[in-house]
Amino acid sequence: MSLYEEFLKEENAPVIFADFSGMITAVNQKFEETFLWPAVKLKGKPLNTIIPTDLHDSHNMGFSRYVLSGQDTLLNTPLALQIQLGNGEIILAEHLIVALEKDGEKHFAAKITPR
Repeated sequence: MSLYEEFLKEENAPVIFADFSGMITAVNQKFEETFLWPAVKLKGKPLNTIIPTDLHDSHNMGFSRYVLSGQDTLLNTPLALQIQLGNGEIILAEHLIVALEKDGEKHFAAKITPR
């Protein structure tokens, strides 16, 4: 089973997927329930949709740096970051972000657990 499939089948932790352009491609049911975001409102939207506005610039710079250079400093490391819920509330959550492949293309997945 691929790492992508492992994350896709995760039932106990909220998981979000994005492609290499930073567009959300999927979320699991636990993500929808935990963060109050229906999948239909996220799929095809930029990751900034779930990132508080004051963190957009830092996220965009880090994301772009990784995509252009391939060098990561944050992947596979638990990170305490804020996330914006579907109701607009902002909370602190632990993010574990990984790079993986699906159908030969690079993607990202993150398990995000509220603190």
